[in-house]
Amino acid sequence: MKNKKGIEFGFSWIFAIIAGTVILFSAIYVTTQLIDTERKVGDTFVASELTNILNPIETNLEDSKYALIEFVDDTRVFNECSTIGVFGKQQISTASKIGIGDEWGVQSVRKTSFNKYVFSREIEEGKKMHAIVKPFEMPFKIGDLTMLYSGEYCFVNPSSDIEDEINDLSGNGAQDIGVNITSNLGDCPQGSETVCFDQLGCNVFVNTQAKIVSKNEKDVYYEGDGLILAAIFADSETYECQLKRLMKRAGELGAVYSRKAAYLDGSGCSNNLIHDLQAYVLASDVNNSREFVQQVVFLANDLEERNDNLARCKIF
Repeated sequence: MKNKKGIEFGFSWIFAIIAGTVILFSAIYVTTQLIDTERKVGDTFVASELTNILNPIETNLEDSKYALIEFVDDTRVFNECSTIGVFGKQQISTASKIGIGDEWGVQSVRKTSFNKYVFSREIEEGKKMHAIVKPFEMPFKIGDLTMLYSGEYCFVNPSSDIEDEINDLSGNGAQDIGVNITSNLGDCPQGSETVCFDQLGCNVFVNTQAKIVSKNEKDVYYEGDGLILAAIFADSETYECQLKRLMKRAGELGAVYSRKAAYLDGSGCSNNLIHDLQAYVLASDVNNSREFVQQVVFLANDLEERNDNLARCKIF
């Protein structure tokens, strides 16, 4: 004869186990979702603070600046660039690494700006990051180039100008800015990103004669010490996008200066720069860094020289 109480007791335990398992997994799921939500909120705050930190690091016409950015946890910084719109846009977001849930949190809400130009890899990762900011003039000041990078770099035989600038920014070695300088590739610290100037064998190759920076089998073109650093620290896609954004802004500024030149000319202050500024506006509509070097650089240098030679009524 079967024991009905025993059967009922067995079913009770089975039901309790199943119900408890469902409740436990539900609690874990809800807790994980709450953690992810809180993490996203926290990372969004970090992205906002990072944007706020970068905002005051602006330059005068002749200055370069350096800043060290430190995070509480290992952090990924996502740098997204778009050329859509009048000036395009810059978007920064972050994700932190903690020991609960996924290895990396969900990417935070993007913080957008229209007048910032951050040159970095698409994803920079670390607990501390370096920022070098340099003014960009072509021929008038267009904006600031912000080079954001993590890890260690080793420059092999850079030009004296680049070496002097790195030494100045580091206080002649008083602070670590993440860049070592050497004349011998074999002396580079192990694990560092190596950058060779006019010699082969490094992760990044800089051809100072052709003004090309090559990495990951992709070439970008530069002009001046600001863009050479931007090309070294940024991936090629980000570099090309940010340069195109800068040229969009250059075209708008060129149009403003062209109207100023026309006004001064009509007021009896001759300058003979109106047509050249108009040509500069047209030339600034570039698709890539090669067109920038071919179309803009000569016009910008000529405009700078002629404007400097004006005895009065300088346009910029």
